[in-house]
Amino acid sequence: MEKIRHIIFDLGQVIINVDPAAVMKKLEDLGVSNADEIHLKLQETGAYNKLETGRIQPAEFRDAIRAVAGDHLSDSEIDEAWNAMLLDIPKERVKFMTRLKSRYKLYLMSNTNAIHWECYNAYFRDTYDYPGINHFFSGTWYSYLMGVRKPDPEVFRIILEESRFDPAEVAFVDDLKENVDAAASLGILPLHLPPGREIMDLFDAELNIKV
Repeated sequence: MEKIRHIIFDLGQVIINVDPAAVMKKLEDLGVSNADEIHLKLQETGAYNKLETGRIQPAEFRDAIRAVAGDHLSDSEIDEAWNAMLLDIPKERVKFMTRLKSRYKLYLMSNTNAIHWECYNAYFRDTYDYPGINHFFSGTWYSYLMGVRKPDPEVFRIILEESRFDPAEVAFVDDLKENVDAAASLGILPLHLPPGREIMDLFDAELNIKV
């Protein structure tokens, strides 16, 4: 794909490993006996999506958890449980993406929230030789700041408008098919990364994109 100049990466399960089930396990470790009820309540009220689109702030999200779990949980305990799903950013991925930067401009677009951002940004800063994850990429977009999340095509309309990219020169990598399909609807090259595959599997030895 000689025309591709810009590659936008998703974060979860593409760059950082995640385990959503770890949140409920951590809540149970903190003495919460109705973790499943909390999850269902947050789904019913749309709290997850509201947090990821900035329609509620972290304090409101924590209060929504306490409303079901009880007032004994502190802010830091809730954040610790909520961040438990964020695992590691493997060195081989960062090393490979550093190689990619010699040929492409790299960007990040993530459905995320302020609590998670603080956590993985600190991890990236403390693990790699960068002041933070934003400094690794040429540009970043986060759903909680944009007010919209994937797979809404509006995400990609905003990106193209702000960056003034030609969509024919842009590729988007995501582990969810509906997200790359949304990008493709605006002319962006979709690169689906299914379970068991790595970023490096999308490129040949000369860093050309495999299609």
